[in-house]
Amino acid sequence: MNPQEFQALLEQARQQLVDHPESADRLRSEILGRHGRLAKLMSQMSTLGPAERRQIGQTANATKQQLEQLLNETKSTVASVLDPTLPGERPERGHLHPLTQFSRKVLDIWRSFGYDIHEGPELETTWFNFETHSSTVQLRWPKSHQAKPPFKVVEVGKVYRHEATDATHESMFFQCDGVLVDRHVTMAHLVTTLKTFMDRLYPGKKVRIRPSYFPFVEPGIELDLWWEAPGKPGRWLEMVGAGLVHPTVIKNMGLKPSEWQGFAFGMGLDRLAMLEYGIPDVRLFYIGNLEFLKQF
Repeated sequence: MNPQEFQALLEQARQQLVDHPESADRLRSEILGRHGRLAKLMSQMSTLGPAERRQIGQTANATKQQLEQLLNETKSTVASVLDPTLPGERPERGHLHPLTQFSRKVLDIWRSFGYDIHEGPELETTWFNFETHSSTVQLRWPKSHQAKPPFKVVEVGKVYRHEATDATHESMFFQCDGVLVDRHVTMAHLVTTLKTFMDRLYPGKKVRIRPSYFPFVEPGIELDLWWEAPGKPGRWLEMVGAGLVHPTVIKNMGLKPSEWQGFAFGMGLDRLAMLEYGIPDVRLFYIGNLEFLKQF
């Protein structure tokens, strides 16, 4: 070892403090600590002869004094520049994801109709899923709550499907399902409910009802919404699948179809949210791009 190593250590510390004066306390520990860089250099003195050891020892002590002075002066300078009474930088506040905001808007409408809000598990059995479908609330809520009719309930949750991804389809999306069970429920009750909901969500928009097939309702319908985007021709968009609850489903609730009837519906919230916010690609909801999310 030689005196130049101590000089190099001093110069290195000086440069670090020039670049990062706020790191004085950390450098004190790294350099002057019990196992710091200066201690490691001095541990090599045991291999030197008496004369060299005396010379290196003097250099080491001088270097230590210079380092302590440098660190103290830097810390004092930083302290005089910083005013601890000044307010700090306010952290940027986050906000709810646009799908969460829109889901709450949808649930608020159903809540105003007197519907209870239900939350189910993200992992579900095939029995509650009707083997292939996503509308688990029809059976999950009556069975898990041992609910006695009449009742009406809605749920918002994630749905996973084997789906080719494109601008309007994703393998995971959010869906709002609902079910009502009461005596003497008819198709007129269902159609009126869905039209009233859509008019509350999008006042003045035209809707149409057309027959459709779902194995757990009979008969089944779909509701389409007439949508006109700026600069584009208007078109019908499929929004809701619904129908009168199948008698077998009523039986699986532990009820008699001769006494109780119901209707059920399901709607993909991602597609509705795309219309709400004018978003051209559903994948934008899920890529975590902050510049996109900060718009909402």
